[in-house]
Amino acid sequence: MSDITEIIKDLSHRVSEDYLIFGKDMNESLISLVQDGSIENLEILKRICEHANQNVYLALFYNPEVDKSNITFDIANFDDISLKAKKSEEAMKDYNTPPVDYRSALEIAIMPNIDKDESEGEKLSNLNEVVEYRQVFRNLLNRVGIMKSAEVKSAEESLNKMAHDAKALIADGSSLGDISKIATRHIKENIGGDAMKIAECYDIIHKDLVASNFHVKTGFTKISSHAINKKSIILKPVEEFSMAMTKIAGFTEMECNIEKYLKAFDNSVNKNKL
Repeated sequence: MSDITEIIKDLSHRVSEDYLIFGKDMNESLISLVQDGSIENLEILKRICEHANQNVYLALFYNPEVDKSNITFDIANFDDISLKAKKSEEAMKDYNTPPVDYRSALEIAIMPNIDKDESEGEKLSNLNEVVEYRQVFRNLLNRVGIMKSAEVKSAEESLNKMAHDAKALIADGSSLGDISKIATRHIKENIGGDAMKIAECYDIIHKDLVASNFHVKTGFTKISSHAINKKSIILKPVEEFSMAMTKIAGFTEMECNIEKYLKAFDNSVNKNKL
């Protein structure tokens, strides 16, 4: 399950990044991913569409140049993509060229070569091109930071909801041990997120409740070993927190990679200033 979560995270990031940076149609990107086998079934495709659309929306929403009252973009349309994928099923068998991964694309990104023997005009032209490339990545870094901030806020809101629900259950006689165990089991068995982070959240909640003079039961009963009701509203904020933390980790990795390339661009510009 953890592998599926990583696939959804990585592919949705790649599709939304290609759209935001290069204007590549998300539907076409996703059709290519289906055809080369990167997306194995329609359920995964649907979740990738949802996350890619969310990523793009958040990037536009937090862009100060975008009118927040009228945010429009070409969405990743699950119905259209799945229909085209089904129609081209036979052709897909011979389609073996994988789409370029975003990280690989960065590694082979063409940085204009500034030759020592070039004329001053040619050097200036190529230097300007390097500067333009650098600005693209600076814009990307800014958008990634905005999306990461949105996920941090989402994680905080989810944690507050988890604490509120736990407080209500404890007041009703439930054990925090059972609540924590059910939540961590759900994330580990059904979601594929980091169950340890969920356990750490409930440890924080426990300390806060004790500090507020709540009598908190922490023992385990048979309840925490029973089958989990996946549709329970109590588990909704737990899922949202886990997903937010997964996205934050992905955005952090993206920031590190982008910063490395920005450093390379800066070095090239400084080295070749006229």
